[in-house]
Amino acid sequence: MQLLMSKSELKLRLEGKEQFFALRAGLHVQKSDIISVTWHEIFQDWRKWEVRLPGTSAPRALMAGSYWTEEGWDFLYLKKPHGLIKPFVHNVLVIETNQHKYRRILLTQDKTEGDAIIAWYNGKNKG
Repeated sequence: MQLLMSKSELKLRLEGKEQFFALRAGLHVQKSDIISVTWHEIFQDWRKWEVRLPGTSAPRALMAGSYWTEEGWDFLYLKKPHGLIKPFVHNVLVIETNQHKYRRILLTQDKTEGDAIIAWYNGKNKG
């Protein structure tokens, strides 16, 4: 998985098996459509309900693809979720949007990469 930043856009590019599991090659989000970018050491902030449509879910291995929720679509690519119902996941980058198809984009990212995306969003990286 690659996150590519330009002055006005964030591109998520999935590669190989990632495309197969997420049923998507990637996505593009305009910087102006992003409300917030946060990184969580432990993520547990799930919607009341989430329906996987389409995507892959393998307990303790992967949650990937599009999920329909009461607040709209979420895109997930989360590795090693712990638990079956309302799991927790380590090292998650959360990108919240206002006009993009996906209201939230949740990705497993290490802290260094997460901090780089947060800095880009906050304008510290001219990209």
